[in-house]
Amino acid sequence: MSKEELKIIGIGGYSRSGKDTLAEILLRSGYFGISVGDIAREYAEVRHRDDKSPISRINLTETSNWLRQLRGADVFMKIALEKFKQASEKKNYSGLLIWSIRAPIEADFIIENKGTLIWIDSDPKTRYQRSMNNLRSGEPRLNFDEYMAQEQTQVEPQPGIDENIQMNLDYVKKVANLKLENNFIGTEKFLTYAKAKLSNIINA
Repeated sequence: MSKEELKIIGIGGYSRSGKDTLAEILLRSGYFGISVGDIAREYAEVRHRDDKSPISRINLTETSNWLRQLRGADVFMKIALEKFKQASEKKNYSGLLIWSIRAPIEADFIIENKGTLIWIDSDPKTRYQRSMNNLRSGEPRLNFDEYMAQEQTQVEPQPGIDENIQMNLDYVKKVANLKLENNFIGTEKFLTYAKAKLSNIINA
């Protein structure tokens, strides 16, 4: 697949909004995928290994900002493209899927390459319950106010740090060209709803 033919899809959304579930649909339809969140967690587990909660959102945000400062604001896109290039030498894919898009430069990359940037909205209390019911190893148990306070560090740029290296979920949501809702209980209903919404992409 040439660069001109590359189909690219990005997925953004707040924590536990259903990004991984949506990504699975596209992976099964033939896309090569990489999660920005997974990359950040790998680095955070090492960078914050002495913390009892190395992959808390506070640590993930700090690690992501550190990586962008160290290797450029577009570091996650560079990693994704390199992994896609390597994988494409062995197998043909429908396109490139990058999920857990959180920074303006990442959202802009999707849009500028004529891609589809999907935003998933979900009620905060629903997401909080999902998170507490399915904690990853290294994630802290929080009350609702703590959960929302940590999320705020990713919603808009924080003072005292270069905006170019920070997460800004408000921006990602604003520029997304396809928006989905996920307040379903369990995954099956969301999967049915999402497959219908993505039918033009999956069947293209």
